[in-house]
Amino acid sequence: MKFIPVLLCTPLFFSIMSGSAVAEPPIKLATPPASLEKWYKPANKRQVWLHTMFKLRRQMQAIEEYSQQKDPTQLKKWIKQLDKDYNKIADMVPEWEKEIKPRLIPELEMFAKKGDYLRINRTLKMISRTCKDCHQAYQPVVTAIYRSPGYDNIKIKKADGSSHSFNDNMKALSKSLNRTLIALKDGQKKTAIEARHQLAEQLDNLGNSCNNCHKDDPYPRERILGKATKQKLASLEENIKQWQVKPSQELMGTLAVKVCARCHNTHRITSDLRNALLPPK
Repeated sequence: MKFIPVLLCTPLFFSIMSGSAVAEPPIKLATPPASLEKWYKPANKRQVWLHTMFKLRRQMQAIEEYSQQKDPTQLKKWIKQLDKDYNKIADMVPEWEKEIKPRLIPELEMFAKKGDYLRINRTLKMISRTCKDCHQAYQPVVTAIYRSPGYDNIKIKKADGSSHSFNDNMKALSKSLNRTLIALKDGQKKTAIEARHQLAEQLDNLGNSCNNCHKDDPYPRERILGKATKQKLASLEENIKQWQVKPSQELMGTLAVKVCARCHNTHRITSDLRNALLPPK
């Protein structure tokens, strides 16, 4: 089993660590075998590994329920399906062949024929244990690497037709937001109006990139950058024009929480972890 050090650099981490005189070592996470990648998108057209896991969960639940009902016909059917998909694990990821226990499936079949429902449940728990052990070691890392989007190849189109990187757009957003706050604090009305306009335009451009991952689903964008956000930006513009500084500052705080923080809590945590786990390019 391979391990790589990952230092969890989050504000919460530093706030906890600041009270300790002794530095804690980096957390070590197990990295999955490289062969797993070909069973996830984009290497594969379908999420083959993921759907196999869903099948196993469903099959084991069916066996448990039909064992409680003492239904040998349904048990035979579902055990046969479990046998097929459980053994696929070693076929797809040979490195995990020793992590599973295929001998337990014939035991399930034997106990089902004998009507020994107590031993069926015991054996099923042993199979479940192999799943839990693997999930405990790998599931968070696999989710971060293979089920979290990467943003390096996303281009943000600007109003003038040009484009720049996702990271450049994030930096520009931060500057516009802070420029607005600085101008409000220092009494620079014209600068505050211009910075708010830039912020609104950059957020709109960012929203146009949502379909890179969400395709034809409009709801993710609407939840964060939809009508409610546009109304707050319009109110901010009106407050700045009337030079209502405190209400403008309060609206900026609301936007930071409802837009920036909400999006970061959904996307950035897994993205940062993904980037930390992936090998350097």
